[in-house]
Amino acid sequence: MSESQVNLNQIIGPNQPNHKYELRANNESAEDADARREQEAADADLRRKKDFILFWFALIFVTVIFFSCIYLFANGGPDDKKWAASIVSAIVSGLVGFLMGQGKK
Repeated sequence: MSESQVNLNQIIGPNQPNHKYELRANNESAEDADARREQEAADADLRRKKDFILFWFALIFVTVIFFSCIYLFANGGPDDKKWAASIVSAIVSGLVGFLMGQGKK
């Protein structure tokens, strides 16, 4: 066995059944670690921006649908009122379910 290799059985030994060792191997240079951290920070920033844009898009989309259904419910015919009411109730129940789930974190 070469000098760079370690036999873990010799370190632990047969008489130490409750041993707690941690093995970490790090072959990353300081420059590589800095570059990796910068890349991870840039990826996280992009992910946050994407999530923010998607959140606002979905919020605006649902708001437009909600108020369109409210308008149709107030001014539409009987068939329009049926499907508008079901869409409004689905949006409201989804919002209530989302808000109730937020308290469980």
